[in-house]
Formats: sequence, C-alpha cells, structure tokens
Amino acid sequence: MKILMLTMGYGRSVTGRTAGGTEQGAKRLAEYLRDRGVSVYVIGYGGDISFPSPGIFWRITWPLMAFASGFLYLLLGSADIIYARYSTYPLFVGVALKYLFGKKLIASIHGGDIRHKGIQGMLVTFFLKRCDRVVCYDNKGHFNELMSRGIKPTVIPNGIDLGMFVLRGKSQTKTKKVIYVGGTREIKGFYDMVAASSDSRFNDGNKDFEIHIYADGSIASDRVTKQHPPLRYEEMPKVLETGQLFVLPSHAEGVPTAMLEAMASGMYVIASKLDYTKEILDEKFLFDPMDSGRLADLMVEFKDRKKKYFGDQNIKNRRIVEERYSMDNVADKWKFVINTVLNENRA
Repeated sequence: MKILMLTMGYGRSVTGRTAGGTEQGAKRLAEYLRDRGVSVYVIGYGGDISFPSPGIFWRITWPLMAFASGFLYLLLGSADIIYARYSTYPLFVGVALKYLFGKKLIASIHGGDIRHKGIQGMLVTFFLKRCDRVVCYDNKGHFNELMSRGIKPTVIPNGIDLGMFVLRGKSQTKTKKVIYVGGTREIKGFYDMVAASSDSRFNDGNKDFEIHIYADGSIASDRVTKQHPPLRYEEMPKVLETGQLFVLPSHAEGVPTAMLEAMASGMYVIASKLDYTKEILDEKFLFDPMDSGRLADLMVEFKDRKKKYFGDQNIKNRRIVEERYSMDNVADKWKFVINTVLNENRA
C-alpha cells in the first residue's frame, strides 16, 4: 500500500512560524503508518519533497509547487491513494490530482477549513464532495457542520504519543506554574492571556507563583510573568510539567493538540468555552473566549486553592488521553479507513 500525502508542513511550518499540532500531527501519523507497513511519500515542507513558502504569497506558491511535485511523482511513480492532510490548499491540489490520475482521495480537515466563508467556503464544500472519504476530529460542532453541507465524515480523533508525554511525578520546584504556549496570534488568545496575567491579584508578594508565556521572548518579563520565545515541539515535554496549570484561551479550535499533550503530561487545564472543550472539561474549568477577567479568576484559584478547586482533574485528564487519544489506536483507525477506501468498488 502506497500513500501520497499532501500537507502544508511536515514537522515544520510552511510559513516559517513555529510548527504546531497540525504539522507535528502529519509527521507523527506518517511515522506510525510506516511502522505498520504502509509506504507514505510526503509532499510538504519537511517531507520527501520539501519546499518552504514564506511571505504573503504562500497561498499561491504552495499549491503550484505541490501540484507540480505531485504530478511528476504520480507520472513517474505510483501511489494507491492520495491523502490531502488538512488546510484548504492540499484539498484543492488533491482533487486535481485525483481526476488527472484516477486515484482515490482521502481528505482530512480542521477548524480553519470549516470556518471559511463566502466563495472560499463554497469551494471547500464543493471539493470535499469530490473526495472518496472526508475525515474530521471528534469535534461535534465540526461533524454537524459537515453533515449540514451534505458531507458524512469519518471521525478519527487526534493522536498523542503517550511515550513522549508522560506523568513525571511531582514538579522539581514548589513554585506553581501557569503555562501558555499558543504564540502571539489573536485567535489563540494571546492578548487575553497578557491581560489576565497583569491582574493585580498576582502581585501579592507570593514568591511561589509564576506565569510562563511562550510567545515572544522580546517582551520584558517581571517577577510573576515570564516571557519566552515560541516553544519548539521537542521542548514541549519538559515544559508541560505534571501538576502545573495549562491555559488554552483560544477563540476557535478544532481539537487542540497542545491541550491534549498537557493532559497526557498530568497537568491541570483551563480553557475557553468552545465546541470541543465543553465536551472534555467540566464547566468550572471553562471561561468565555476573550473573557480575560474570568481567565484571571481561574488562575487565582490555581494559585490560592489548587487542590481544593481542581481536585484530581490532572489524573482524570491523563486517563482521558489514554482511553481516547493513544496514537497506536489512532494509527490503526487510519489504516483501516485507508484499506476500506482502497478496496471500495473493486471487482
């Protein structure tokens, strides 16, 4: 079985930003499939055919480069199936190659694809209906949105490497730490996090409390709030400390990989109230998007009443990931779907 994967970034961000869950997820899935005997050839930054597309023209340069590379690969070699991995542009390129070479096509999408409006949103729907299978995360809002467009998706959860993100016992320091790793984009809640961290209740002389923001290392730190450069993926396990607090203040998410990794690490979690987070966290750990006041309130609860307020949420978080998001189980589901699509309509 040979898969041609089209992805914007493969362990690396195609636009030069720090790679996130989408890019790391592509690499993780391909490696797990290869371990199961599936040949995966990757077109995307960091893959077998690799090209960056920085600057404002990446929406033009990436599709052109990916189409040319995919055309030559299919013309000179072979693939049993095409897999367009997230983002709108791999989908467009995948559909073009599907019809040119008569291949089956699987597309998986995330929140950014679904949130497109107007002509671009209509194009996404049109091209999704040309796929042989559409896969989405276990986000009920996204699933229902696709169904309303006449697309019945297959649900495969995000996959987390439980060997990489493990319970590490008690933290090496008595300091209670709050961790944010979302970068500087507004949609990730960066400005809400900055506003919440400036709350006067954190300046009460308590030396055993810190807020660590991994977004822009050029911003000045103070006694409580520590500013860091964007976090590289390989640094995540040592930053996600068991027993500390992870904050997800995003305005929109599909299924946030970083939050699941924090849960796998045994962290407490608070998050903005979104379709997905409402399904996985209790109401008391949620705040409305852009509500920096409520976000600050919850960080104060962690500072002053950690065990009383959060209880054993960190242990429950790890258990959820073990039961629902193990990469071993997710890779097996992907292999099953690929085999099913490949064998459909065969004589």
